[in-house]
Amino acid sequence: MDDEWHISEQRGGPVSHVLLFEEVVASDREDLVAEAVEFLPTVRGVTSVEHVEREIVEIDAPGVPAARLTSILRRWWDAAAKEQRPWMTAMNRAAGTVGDLAPGFQRDGWQLTRVADAELTHVITLDHGFGREPGQHMISITAGVRLTLPDREHVTAVYSTLDLADDAALAEVVTGQVLPALDALPSVDAMLARWQEGRSVEAAGRRPYPGHEGELHGRVLVARGRLAEAREVYQRYYEYSLPRQRPYVVRLVEKLGVAALTTGDDPRLSVADERTLAAWPADMAGRIDLLHRMTGVPMDRSRRSLDEVWARLRETPDRFRSTFADTGPALAIPYYGVQSSGDIRRGRVPFEPWYRVTVELLTAYLGAVVIAERPGTAWGVAGDGELAMVDRGGTGLLSRVFAVARLPFEAPDDEFDPRRLRRLADDMARWLGEGRYEPGIIRLGTPGT
Repeated sequence: MDDEWHISEQRGGPVSHVLLFEEVVASDREDLVAEAVEFLPTVRGVTSVEHVEREIVEIDAPGVPAARLTSILRRWWDAAAKEQRPWMTAMNRAAGTVGDLAPGFQRDGWQLTRVADAELTHVITLDHGFGREPGQHMISITAGVRLTLPDREHVTAVYSTLDLADDAALAEVVTGQVLPALDALPSVDAMLARWQEGRSVEAAGRRPYPGHEGELHGRVLVARGRLAEAREVYQRYYEYSLPRQRPYVVRLVEKLGVAALTTGDDPRLSVADERTLAAWPADMAGRIDLLHRMTGVPMDRSRRSLDEVWARLRETPDRFRSTFADTGPALAIPYYGVQSSGDIRRGRVPFEPWYRVTVELLTAYLGAVVIAERPGTAWGVAGDGELAMVDRGGTGLLSRVFAVARLPFEAPDDEFDPRRLRRLADDMARWLGEGRYEPGIIRLGTPGT
């Protein structure tokens, strides 16, 4: 296919041509990409070839038209792509093994299906991937159900990745995980029973089920004519969703004929969000005063005061830990943005109450310093739910403070930057003035407050 890769000429650059592979091709056919890099130096006129990134190959072939390189590489690529590689043979053998272990399934290439009834089909899909070690090949197994409601929907029950050469592990995954998980979901009603108990249809059956299953749970209830229950499910799904996703949920519910959801005045915000976010600017003076009492630093909105606050945190870490040990923070996890929220929920980063309160106080004062410099700035909420600031540009703030606020308490002396908080304020002021705008930021309150 012509869109798998493209060769372009680079006039005035360090090399004459660049070969750019589509990301999916570079990932799925890593072997062909590597062989193409080995083949190109054999082409007349090519003096050097360097694989600089996974999708990018730099070629120096002065005077050789890109069309000629493309034609030569295309002939080689099309022939090489038709070759049956050993890993393909291994994948076919693995698919046969799965078929032998899963009676009742019909195999079509690397996918196996079993029709349970008119509404539900069990699906096992095998995919190949390249391992981290040279010559290593991996196989991934995705097992789930395909529903007809009347829309076709798919939900995963089991996902596993293992070494393609490990036949014993493959058999164990199929017989010990895949088949039990699918056998436990013989019908849509069985899935619905799981959801009604608050359990996921995934093999682990965790409670509460992950938010993304809420939409499918609601659709099943609608298909069964249980609209009042569907509204309750969709309300929870709406609350779980990111602000930028919530208008879609509202429109979906309307389209399905379910009673309207309860939202804030702005449908991107829940009622609880509106209360929390209205209180944030309103309580700013109280937070800044508390930070003053904790540090003794005059809160004059100067950059120098940020350095002084930063130094006081370094000098008196135990005071913050003890004072806020039992204090409830104002902002819930979603206000830290998608990436930080994911790290928090997975336990990758500490999230003690005293630290959350400290982050909130620093965020409030850093925001006040930025607003003093840029009076047109307002607090806001980004499309991913993060507490943000908005002026000509807009960007999240809470996750940035969260990432650096532990430094005064933990960084070694030779790594501690006494001006780190000031530099973050400088960065925010610059970003807000550049006009680069994160889509979907919701403004809160009045600019300059």
